[in-house]
Amino acid sequence: MTPVNWGEGRARVSLIILRRKEVPVDKQITAEGVVGQIKNGDTIVIGGWGPTRKPMTLIREIAKSKLKDLTVMSLGALDVDLLIGAGKVKKLIFPFMSLEGAPGRLEHFNRARVEGTIEVMELSEYMFISGLKAAAERLPFYPTRSGLGTDILTMNPEIVTFEAPYTGEKLVAMPALNADVALIHANTASPEGYAQILGDQLWDHIMVRAAKKVFVSAERIITRKQMKDDLANIRILSPWVTGVVETPYGAHPGICFPEYTNPDAGHLGEYAKAAADVEAFKGYLDKYVTKVKDQAAYIELVGGLKKLAKLR
Repeated sequence: MTPVNWGEGRARVSLIILRRKEVPVDKQITAEGVVGQIKNGDTIVIGGWGPTRKPMTLIREIAKSKLKDLTVMSLGALDVDLLIGAGKVKKLIFPFMSLEGAPGRLEHFNRARVEGTIEVMELSEYMFISGLKAAAERLPFYPTRSGLGTDILTMNPEIVTFEAPYTGEKLVAMPALNADVALIHANTASPEGYAQILGDQLWDHIMVRAAKKVFVSAERIITRKQMKDDLANIRILSPWVTGVVETPYGAHPGICFPEYTNPDAGHLGEYAKAAADVEAFKGYLDKYVTKVKDQAAYIELVGGLKKLAKLR
């Protein structure tokens, strides 16, 4: 039996899509424009994993806004900690939290967890993904074995078990994790909203289908014609996308393979040190978030293009 070449199949589908005759549409907006389409109390799912491909330009824009009472779902790192520190998070749904790439802790997350200042739903990673799959497929729940025999079900009594109708096996009914907004960072995107992700796409392709609105930040905006040179890496399709934002180094201080593969350890260390002290963190927010005009200004603040190029 000939093995299935999924990459080739995906490329063929992408080529068919790109060849379709569509009414030209330009979904390019600014980071500020993205925040303008998010409401107080919205549920936001953030793409990426740990320090990898986090849409940090969009996260900082939310942090400097007047938004509040957000429910955030993330395989989290600095993205979540920054939003908690900026007072934007009411509830966090997560499988893990980690500051990778530098010594230190996610102080705002740890403090909020200990003091109970935010609601939390802690899950296994597969339960988290199962909830997103249910939302993406418009199902009320997703059956899984993950979580059985653990304290996760004790901590989250709203998650129930059931008897499988065909085998009688006990399974977890992981409820759908529906999102109002998905924020994703990609390598490239077209003005129409097609996006390419190089390397591991992680769970972003599921997250975008679990949300009502999808905003993609990208290292570069290119044309659909240019995308034909790399069809297999078109992971996100235009019909799913609400808006695209061009943000060079948009995942900094994390990574975005292959553009920059090393986290900015110096900046992460600066963040961790500031987050440990209330007054120091106010200074960090002023310097890198609230008083920063745009991504170009942020790039200059963190050392400029020459310094960031060394993160490759």
